[in-house]
Amino acid sequence: MQWISAFTRLFHILDQGQSPAYHSGSQFIKVVQQFDPGLPDYPLYMEERRKANKSTTRRDFYWDILNGLDEATRYEVFRAFIDIVSPHFPNEAQDLRSYLFGGGNPVPKAQVPTDSWNSEKLNTSISRIDNAIDSNNFNNAMTLAYSCLEGLYKAYVRKHVPNQASLSDLIPLSKAVRTDIEQKLSQKGPFPAQMVTSISTLTGAIANSRNGFSDSHFDEDANKWLATYSRDLVNSIGRLVLHFL
Repeated sequence: MQWISAFTRLFHILDQGQSPAYHSGSQFIKVVQQFDPGLPDYPLYMEERRKANKSTTRRDFYWDILNGLDEATRYEVFRAFIDIVSPHFPNEAQDLRSYLFGGGNPVPKAQVPTDSWNSEKLNTSISRIDNAIDSNNFNNAMTLAYSCLEGLYKAYVRKHVPNQASLSDLIPLSKAVRTDIEQKLSQKGPFPAQMVTSISTLTGAIANSRNGFSDSHFDEDANKWLATYSRDLVNSIGRLVLHFL
């Protein structure tokens, strides 16, 4: 009953046709796909429902999608939607947040596995950030950017700087990675130091932006710019570090 009540509250917000909070079927699925990548895109999903003689009304299939998620993932999806709609319906979003989370204001969790980092994993992470940006969930895009670098740096430190494997914060991790790469390059002769220095500079930009992002209320263009900029930084830093990983 808790989930039915929570969904009723959420759907009321998502169904406001003249509001920026309105979510079409395609937009709704894009948000959920951030947490359930196996969910088909809208056209295929609707085709499968028709074949199964299931209702294709938005209210019915929104509920079926949410109800099909495991509970932990369902919480994350609700957090994401609350973040998206709160600038437009702050009171209703806060009521829903209080109903599900006891009044807390959690940043959406975004865990990126830290083992076996490679270009394919980086590309997948960038795609997840892109999906968050496409669905206007800029808060989650920033969290994904932070989490992606955190996983990448931890993998590097465990492999190349094991004596600092206990580091957990992003900026100290980036410094450990940068120092090790500088040492490796210096053994080969002169190198463009500014390139390696950029690891700390750009990581700091993401860490500082993300730390205060959930409490920031810029307009949509500013949020999108910040999230897009962070995505590009993650892509650049990630490919530089992977070269040495």
